Amino acid sequence: MKKLVAVFAIVLSFVGTTLAQEMKFGHINSSELLQLMPESKQIQVELEAYAKQLENQMATMSSEYQGKVAEYQTNEQVWGDLVKETKLKEISDLERRIAEFQQSAQQNLSQKEQQLFQPILDKAQKAIDEVSKANGYGYVFDSSTGAIVHYPEGSDILPLVKKHLGIQ
Repeated sequence: MKKLVAVFAIVLSFVGTTLAQEMKFGHINSSELLQLMPESKQIQVELEAYAKQLENQMATMSSEYQGKVAEYQTNEQVWGDLVKETKLKEISDLERRIAEFQQSAQQNLSQKEQQLFQPILDKAQKAIDEVSKANGYGYVFDSSTGAIVHYPEGSDILPLVKKHLGIQ
């Protein structure tokens, strides 16, 4: 019995070593790859132009705000209560609009970036998949994020784990 266990252990270690040697692992720095792709330079130019438009709009709103505050401070002593109340409401409304604009501008800039970068992200992923398959890499890790960017099909054990846990 002990001999059988020893033989089984030797065979198992041999098979495990052989499988590990056959499975190739690779890594890639996807951030560096994206920076090297010619399309990313054009995207950066477009994003900077869009950000500049948003900054200009924000500067205009800020300038309007500063003007209203300065006007209020200058004329506060002269104005009656109704005019002061109206001017304070205008300033308050402008503050709210500026805050909303900042939030909206940040979201729009993020959406624009995602929209512009998605095609080159897809192109890069396709190239990684093709190179990995052509060169026999089973797993490719992204060294910039630590994520797996390529893996063999059939590696997803979620259905097996769900079955084991009794989850449908």
